[in-house]
Amino acid sequence: MIRLASAGLWLGVGLAKMAALVWLIDEKWQPAVLALLAAWSLAGLALWLRGLRRA
Repeated sequence: MIRLASAGLWLGVGLAKMAALVWLIDEKWQPAVLALLAAWSLAGLALWLRGLRRA
C-alpha cells in the first residue's frame, strides 16, 4: 500500500513540475512557484513514506 501511495506521489511531482514549466513559459510566475512548492512537498512526502517502508 505504501508503495502505491509513493508511486502516486511521484506521479503528482511530475505533473506539478510540468504545470510549473507551462506557467513559466506563459510568464505566470506566482502559479509556477506554487506548483514547484507543491512538487517539492509531494517529493518530501514520498521520501518520508519510503523511509517508513524501510523501517
